[in-house]
Amino acid sequence: MSLGAVLNSARSSLAAISTRTQTVSENISNVDNPGYSRRRAQNVAGRHGVLRVSITRAQDREILQQMLEYTSLHASSQALSDGVDKLGLIYGGADSETSPAALLGRLQGDIQAFISMPASAAAASRAIGSARDLSAAINRGADAIRSIRLGADEEISRSVTHINALLHEFHQANAAIVTGRLSDAERARSEEARDNVLAKLAGELDIKTVQQSDGGLAIYTTEGAVLYERGAREVRFSPSPNLQSGAPGGQVYIDNIQVTGPGAIMKLSSGKLTGLIRLRDDVAAGWEVQLDELARGLIGAFAERDSGGGPDAPGLFTWPGAPGLPPSATHMPGLAHDLRLNPLADPVQGGDPFLLRDGGMAGASYVANTTGVAGFTQRLLDVNAALDAPQGFDPAAQLGGGATVKDFAARSLGWLDAHRAEARKEKDYNATLLTRASDALSRATGVNLDDELAVMMRLERSYQATARVMSTVDTMLATLMDSMR
Repeated sequence: MSLGAVLNSARSSLAAISTRTQTVSENISNVDNPGYSRRRAQNVAGRHGVLRVSITRAQDREILQQMLEYTSLHASSQALSDGVDKLGLIYGGADSETSPAALLGRLQGDIQAFISMPASAAAASRAIGSARDLSAAINRGADAIRSIRLGADEEISRSVTHINALLHEFHQANAAIVTGRLSDAERARSEEARDNVLAKLAGELDIKTVQQSDGGLAIYTTEGAVLYERGAREVRFSPSPNLQSGAPGGQVYIDNIQVTGPGAIMKLSSGKLTGLIRLRDDVAAGWEVQLDELARGLIGAFAERDSGGGPDAPGLFTWPGAPGLPPSATHMPGLAHDLRLNPLADPVQGGDPFLLRDGGMAGASYVANTTGVAGFTQRLLDVNAALDAPQGFDPAAQLGGGATVKDFAARSLGWLDAHRAEARKEKDYNATLLTRASDALSRATGVNLDDELAVMMRLERSYQATARVMSTVDTMLATLMDSMR
């Protein structure tokens, strides 16, 4: 080999060492970056020395797909758990003194005290005050549930907007890779940008990817709805500002295919969208139905009887449909919001609290204490018995048909607590799966500082050896030139 060839080989080696050193430095600087995959730099041999340096990015598509799956599962359970926790804060749990069950128990206790002292104005006022608190608590709960459902609806809208933006971002990175005109370093950066978008996208809905022949990726939901195939598909959602009590809201469509709700053809199975839909249309809506049914049960338990044989009418608790009663065992949407304490019995509104004892809030024919006896108790005994008697409840309430109003209220809180515990358990389990998958992906594609420092030391020794070769060639050339003078 001529001295010129040796010199060219050494020069190409130095250039390669410089590129590889820069790659190792980039790896080391990103050692704490979870979205970075380490770069591998390898020499490609030429006729005399190194032709070029090939830079590739560490990848493991199987582990990445697993991490995307667990990301979707965790995002779904996180969204649901957070929402159910908000529902739980409305009354503070089954043991809370402000829950409908506790307030109903207090009201029944005050009625029983009123029975023992039927002429006591204080006992009458206490019973009416407890009824007022109960009505206000049910109203407050209905408003809070509606607010949480509307908040979930708005989050769904934001999630869909985010998904469309991510698909556009993915298209830019994917299209650059498909062109085939990128350098090795640029291609690695585009692949990394693409995978980072996939990780964000998996947080919104469940996805799977398919490698295409041109180097690009296609994205589908796990049920097969197309999100991206050489171009982004539209994800669409119409917000529901007027959610009806217990009814589902608007649904999500991908490329005009419904993917959420009862009529979904290719239903989403996980992701933030799924968790929000479950919160809005299942848990929160279910609890909303239960509060409506509780309000209906209260109106029925305190209903007044017509002495002339006419229909029963609302008594202490009333609603906009008075003088009629809500249909038995039938959900009346929005009844918990519309429930009101009858103003005729409320001293705060100028009413007479003794009407609870005597009856007559629905009219003269509904007066039970026709003789005006101060010690009259039959009406109070009837109310107390009605509170202890099983009622029929709409199956949509998911709490069974036969229960007393108080038992129904307690079951409702227990139902929510069970959902809350299950959501937390699911969230913790999915968080563990995601952590394990993320650790596995990090081990497969992340940067190991010890390994990179070892590579850096080898490159340093290679540089020293190449520098000695160049120094030797320089000395030989100088000797040759001196001998020619």
